[in-house]
Amino acid sequence: MRIKKIYISFLALFIISVACQHNEKKAAPIQKTNPITLSPKKPVPKDPLFTELENLKSDVTLGDVSIGYRIMDCTKNIPQVIAEYNPTQKFIPASTQKLLTTGAALELLGNQVARQVIMTNINSLNWLANRLLRKVGENIYGKKDNDYGCRAVMEFWKNKGIDVTGLMMYDGCGLSKDNSLTPKQLTDVLYYMTFSPHFPVFYSSLPLSGISGTLHRYMRGTPAEGMIHAKTGTVNGVKSFAGYVNTLSGKKLIFAIIVNNFTCRTKVVKKKLENVMIRMAEYN
Repeated sequence: MRIKKIYISFLALFIISVACQHNEKKAAPIQKTNPITLSPKKPVPKDPLFTELENLKSDVTLGDVSIGYRIMDCTKNIPQVIAEYNPTQKFIPASTQKLLTTGAALELLGNQVARQVIMTNINSLNWLANRLLRKVGENIYGKKDNDYGCRAVMEFWKNKGIDVTGLMMYDGCGLSKDNSLTPKQLTDVLYYMTFSPHFPVFYSSLPLSGISGTLHRYMRGTPAEGMIHAKTGTVNGVKSFAGYVNTLSGKKLIFAIIVNNFTCRTKVVKKKLENVMIRMAEYN
């Protein structure tokens, strides 16, 4: 009888043990949950200025052109290049070359040529630019002619730390197609002049968009009206602009843009470069 009780107890323990193991094997399955989905990061919109520049480079209506530009943000102490294309390539500059002549004349001759510099740049007077060129030559070399003037202007900017590689001057006004310079040289000269005691005269000598001089018909009635001081340049197959921009957002830009060898009508290129300058004024 005692053996029978032990046997029954042992059998009961065995059955309980087997049942527990069976229940462990049938543990509740892990519930599947939907994966966490993160909303895609919104792309930062491209500034319209860069889109306009890309459109300019790819525009087949201009013909087989050469384009160069450099745009710097000079709002803070250290200038930042925000866009450039062929910045060190040589281009025929047309009248934007007057910036080198008038800047050097102001630095070397001071207020005595201030009125002539203003007249030269505002109305793009070729004869007056060449007169200033000869004065610079006389000041440096004692020779009052174009050759010594060109040599003196180039030496002046070289001594100021401007890389003059590719710079060629045959006059002071930019009329000759043998002249050449780079967009970088133009912006470097413009930046240098911001530290000159003669900068107020130099700055005011540049035509104002939609208001004065050779820019009085450009950007009129647009957000860029009254926001850009720049020198224009035009000879056959060449269109150029270089100067300073006060943007609507409060930034200060320095820019140079040159188009060579276009085969379309000049007003077509003018309109496309005008669109770029409007976008510069709107740059944020």
